[in-house]
Amino acid sequence: MKKVFILVFAAAFLFIGCGDEDPKPATIDDNEEVSDIDDENAADEDAEVVNDEDIVEENDENQTDDVTEEPDETEEPVEPDENNDPVNPGFEVIGTFNLSYTGQINTEVNMQSRGGEGSADFVYNGQAISFGKINIGIDLFPMTMVNSGNIVIVWLDSFGLGDLQGTSNKQVFGISMPQNIEAGSGTLAAANMYAFYGDMTVNITGGQFEIKCVRTVTNVGNYEVIANDGSNLTMNANGDLLDPAAGAAYLPYPACE
Repeated sequence: MKKVFILVFAAAFLFIGCGDEDPKPATIDDNEEVSDIDDENAADEDAEVVNDEDIVEENDENQTDDVTEEPDETEEPVEPDENNDPVNPGFEVIGTFNLSYTGQINTEVNMQSRGGEGSADFVYNGQAISFGKINIGIDLFPMTMVNSGNIVIVWLDSFGLGDLQGTSNKQVFGISMPQNIEAGSGTLAAANMYAFYGDMTVNITGGQFEIKCVRTVTNVGNYEVIANDGSNLTMNANGDLLDPAAGAAYLPYPACE
C-alpha cells in the first residue's frame, strides 16, 4: 500500500552578537567624571540590547512568513480498497472464475439440443466449486443457446434422467455474450459480456431455462473467442466474481437469499 509523505524542511537562523573592542582605560579625576563614563557605557549597552531584540524579532517574522507560505497538503489520497472492484466501484470482489467451452450453438432448446465440452471452475466466498460436463447417454451440459440476440452458455451442478421428465431447480453458472461476437480477445466489459452464478429452473422437454436468482453477476475479466461461425463456438474466459448487493436495484434478477 502506497502512502504519500510530505516532507517540510525549515531553515534555521543563527544570531551571533558581536562585542565591542577592549575599552580604553578611563582617567579617574573625580567622582563626577566616573559617573558620566558609567552612564555612557550603560546607554551603549542598552542600545545594543534593543538592537539585538529588534533583529531577533525581524528575523522571527521572516521565519514565520516562510513557514506560512508552505502549501497545506495535510490530506492524504484515499487508498483503494483491495476488495473493491476497479471496474465497478462499490462492488465487493467475492471470488474468481475460469471457464472454457467448445460445442454447438443451439438456436432452439428441445430434446434434440446437444451440449459441448468444457467446465466452469470458480471460487465463491472462499468455496471452490466446479461445474463440468454432464452426459446421460447424450451430451447435455454445458449447453449453449441463443436468447434475445445473445449466446448464453450454462453449466449445471447436476442433471439426471429423472430431470428429463419435468421441471427441476438447479444451481447454474453461465456466461452471456453478443450473438455476433467475433474471434478475438478483450475484456468482458468492453464486449458486453457477463458471467453469473445462481439458481435456475430447467425444463428440457419444454425448452425452459429461467433464472430465479443470482449470487453473483460480473463483467470483470477477460475473454478469448477462438471460433464462432454461428453454429459452433470455442471460447474461454476468466475474471472476478462480484457481490450483487451493491447493484440489487438494477439487476434483472433478485439476489439469492
